[in-house]
Amino acid sequence: MDPLDRLIDLLPQKPPFLFLDEILEHEPLRRAVGAKTFKEGHAVFENHLPGEPVVPGVILIEALGQLAGIVLVPLDGSITVRGYLAAVNDLRFRRLVRPGERILLSADLDRRFGSAARFAVLASVGGEEAAAGWLTIGGMTRA
Repeated sequence: MDPLDRLIDLLPQKPPFLFLDEILEHEPLRRAVGAKTFKEGHAVFENHLPGEPVVPGVILIEALGQLAGIVLVPLDGSITVRGYLAAVNDLRFRRLVRPGERILLSADLDRRFGSAARFAVLASVGGEEAAAGWLTIGGMTRA
């Protein structure tokens, strides 16, 4: 297993609520880039727009939040940080994401304040923006 992908194991989320397949870049306390592909038949599509399978926007937000959590972890995993999604600001959805499409996700730490951190986040498919905005992770503690 790639050392970057081991960072995923440090997240508190586990399948079926883990929405990252791989970590492509990791600069602790700066940024992370990851990817996720939702295969046809994945539970996120069940009863969500029957006959028109698209990844729900809230699931894209959760995937971006999970990636933001990885930004806060050193590469060796010696410290893990737990936090909760505290705010979603100016997040826009620009395109639908369909089953089988590889979503490239990025989270860049903008600033930390107290036990919270704000991230610029982006989800794209094939170089086309699917969602972008700001997430704040709050209530952060060492796990």
